Amino acid sequence: MPVDPNGGRDDLRRLAVWLSRRREVDEAVAQLTHYGPAASSRVHSHLEALGALLALEAEAFSSLRRAAPEVPQLPLPSIVDEEHTVFSFAAGLERRARQST
Repeated sequence: MPVDPNGGRDDLRRLAVWLSRRREVDEAVAQLTHYGPAASSRVHSHLEALGALLALEAEAFSSLRRAAPEVPQLPLPSIVDEEHTVFSFAAGLERRARQST
């Protein structure tokens, strides 16, 4: 991969654009789904606009991904606890028994 003459500013710009697009999607979905029961009909009536926002977000993420250097990939910490990747059913039962006493 070529050296970035801008000292990483292009990488930061791509990241900022993707994060901005991601926030736009999150804010639109949060607004449309606020107050439960009418959420489904609000989302249904805004599918075209949501699709456009999602397309812009996907385009920004693709740009970020294409420019990223190849580095070893890791799981997201919030999804996989790296220290506890093997789960024991027996250990879970023991922990539950200790907590209930």
